[in-house]
Amino acid sequence: MENRTHQRQHSGASGHSGIVSHLALAAPPFAAHRISTDTRCLRDARKFTSDVVRRWNLYPVREDAVQIASELVANAVRHGRRRTPLPDGSPPVVWLALTRRPHSLLCVVYDPSQRRPRLTPPAPLAEDHRGLPIVEALSEGWGWKPSGATGKAVWARLALPPAPARRRP
Repeated sequence: MENRTHQRQHSGASGHSGIVSHLALAAPPFAAHRISTDTRCLRDARKFTSDVVRRWNLYPVREDAVQIASELVANAVRHGRRRTPLPDGSPPVVWLALTRRPHSLLCVVYDPSQRRPRLTPPAPLAEDHRGLPIVEALSEGWGWKPSGATGKAVWARLALPPAPARRRP
């Protein structure tokens, strides 16, 4: 099993059907959205991510989070989605999940393919092979790992700015 991780150091820094949300004691905020297989998939992924980031008051990273989610979903739909049912007969599915950690926002996209993502430098005028370089540039780190008998999870971690210091009265 191959598990690849790419990391960068930075010097600074609703109304959807299919949302799964979990918030309990000591559990980080979590939200997930099943990605449609039609032409609305990227619009839905961007709206879902924007809405969740807004709900969690993470405005400083909203644009980067939306771009990262959009790139990872585009790759999953284009390269990772199976055209045939899974071995158990269920239809192939792509999921987008977000979870807030103390100092980061984690974006994870699951697709039913075990085909590993490849960071390929794009040709200067090429229109493709730009997704993962964008994810790498905007994130603190990204990677992937196999998930279950079929499928993989591709993730990217986005650093959150430090919380402002609270003044004591």
